[in-house]
Amino acid sequence: MAIAIQPYGADLIPAVKAFNRRLAAGGVAPEFHFPENNIPHWLPKLEGRRIYQEYYLAVDGDCVRGGFILKYQDFFSHGKPQPLVYYHLPVSEGIVNKAYTGVGVHMLRSALKLQPILFALGMGGFDCPLPQMLKAMGWSLCTVPFYFRVNHPAKFLREVAPLRETKSRRLLAALAAVTGVGWAGIKLINSLRTSSPERGLFVEQVEGFTERDNDLWKQCRERYKLIADRACASLYQDQPRVRVHWLGCAAGHSNAGQQILRQHAAWINCRLPGAAGKCACSDAGRYAVFGTARS
Repeated sequence: MAIAIQPYGADLIPAVKAFNRRLAAGGVAPEFHFPENNIPHWLPKLEGRRIYQEYYLAVDGDCVRGGFILKYQDFFSHGKPQPLVYYHLPVSEGIVNKAYTGVGVHMLRSALKLQPILFALGMGGFDCPLPQMLKAMGWSLCTVPFYFRVNHPAKFLREVAPLRETKSRRLLAALAAVTGVGWAGIKLINSLRTSSPERGLFVEQVEGFTERDNDLWKQCRERYKLIADRACASLYQDQPRVRVHWLGCAAGHSNAGQQILRQHAAWINCRLPGAAGKCACSDAGRYAVFGTARS
């Protein structure tokens, strides 16, 4: 029977659970299993909402052989609105059963038919299956810098997946966490990378996003080649539990936006695994707003 791509209905939840059990038996980590509820816990599709997710499944008779998620969101390109769709968590039975190696390509082609303007992120490196597939299909690939600061070294060493991919790495990370060597090394790196804040910079924590933030967004959005919608309504939909900070500088300074992420990394408590941030800076560079998800 041909594999059909269709929306994830409640009647397919048992088949998704069976699919995940087969993935687990093949050694696939739980974080790469498909959601076992057809309604997204984060960003479900609601009337009037511009940011939402949809789940799709690759169905083979009574069995599920794969699935992917499409996240719909408004972006701006040089100040002009441009809706884009994020293709993520594509997982197929082909990773544990070679009989289904074609499911991944079938899902991607089906997603492109549904939404021709797609992008993908966090694929693990150019040598991983998804980016290799995208490259073969003519997609443009590029590296995206990921900046973070480790504020809790022991927890970081015990929990961050890339440090625990092999037995030797897990052992070294555990020893570094238990002995305190990792704590000392990470604190030294942080101190070397953190410069003293410039005079005139200030931080203000506020209750939530307001019209002041909308005004800032209107000022800065034309400066970006591509940026996700940072209007208040969109930010609250994307991160309903958010801690908002206003950062600025006194007269005579014009680089607040550059200084914020460089000099206030310790103050913005970006833990791993932990908070994600949304930032925008005014044209003059004198004011910026930064939102972090509450942990």
